[in-house]
Amino acid sequence: MRQRPLLRLIGAGLIASAAMMSGCTKTESIVCDGTTPSFASDVKPIIQSSCALSGCHASGSRNGDFTSYSGLYADLVNGQFNREVLVNRTMPEGSSLSTSQLQTLQCWYDNGYENN
Repeated sequence: MRQRPLLRLIGAGLIASAAMMSGCTKTESIVCDGTTPSFASDVKPIIQSSCALSGCHASGSRNGDFTSYSGLYADLVNGQFNREVLVNRTMPEGSSLSTSQLQTLQCWYDNGYENN
């Protein structure tokens, strides 16, 4: 009879642990080194090779056209770029950005995502 309360306690502990761990992520935090990346020379090459592809965010895509700054701008302003690429890291689909690429994008975004 004494085993049932113990089993319930263990079960509740396992459920609580699983719930807490589901909120954990494996992403490391990105730290900017004080320099502001340039859109033209630093950011655009990353976007072109990872995002502005056929079936993703190429010219005329219903998902958004990331082939130019003006096409990317709406997703920058509404926070979609930050959320999907930098926070959740669900984009780009099927691949991941390197830590260096993420740092470049994060620092550019944090410094006002200028078209420079």
